Amino acid sequence: MHIILKNFKFFVFLFFLSLNCNSYLYAHIRGTYVSEEEAKNRSFELGCEGIHKNQDKWMPCKNEKELHIYLRK
Repeated sequence: MHIILKNFKFFVFLFFLSLNCNSYLYAHIRGTYVSEEEAKNRSFELGCEGIHKNQDKWMPCKNEKELHIYLRK
């Protein structure tokens, strides 16, 4: 019984750890858009100013650092 409880605690820990990692990745996915207009609209929704380009995608806010701050609110 003790071994089962110990393994259960370990799996619960891994589950919550994976949720935390996924929220960071999801924040970045939510911040990329194909068109400038979509990025401008999202920038307005978030309350930040401007947009910027990252490779072939558009992102709200003036830079990625600011975007991550607004996405975590």
